[in-house]
Amino acid sequence: MQELIEKLIAEVGLSSDQANKTVATVLNFVKTKLPPAFSGNIESLLAGKTEEMKQDVKQEGEGFMDKAEDFAEAAKDKLEDFAEVAKDKLSDAADKAEDLAKDALDKIKGLFGGEKK
Repeated sequence: MQELIEKLIAEVGLSSDQANKTVATVLNFVKTKLPPAFSGNIESLLAGKTEEMKQDVKQEGEGFMDKAEDFAEAAKDKLEDFAEVAKDKLSDAADKAEDLAKDALDKIKGLFGGEKK
C-alpha cells in the first residue's frame, strides 16, 4: 500500500494524509464489493505480497483437489456396491422369471395332454 500512497503523493500531488485517507477509502470500497474471503487478499495485493497470495491460492487448490479425490473415491466405492447389489437382484429376478416360464410351460403342456413335470 505504501507504494500506492507514494504514487498518489508524487503524481497527484496529495499530501501524505490525503493519500493515506484516499487509499483507505478505496480499499474499504473494494472490500465491500467482494466476498469476505477476498478482503485479506486485496490488502496483501496492495501490500505487495503477491507471492504469499499465490501460495495461499495454491494451498487452497490442493486442499480442494484432495477433497475432490476423496469424494470421487467414495462415489466409486458406492457405485461398485450399488452395481453388486443390482447384479444380485437382477440374477434373482432372472431365476424367478425362468421358474415362472417353466411353470407356465408345464401348465400349457398339461392343458394339451403333454407331460406335466
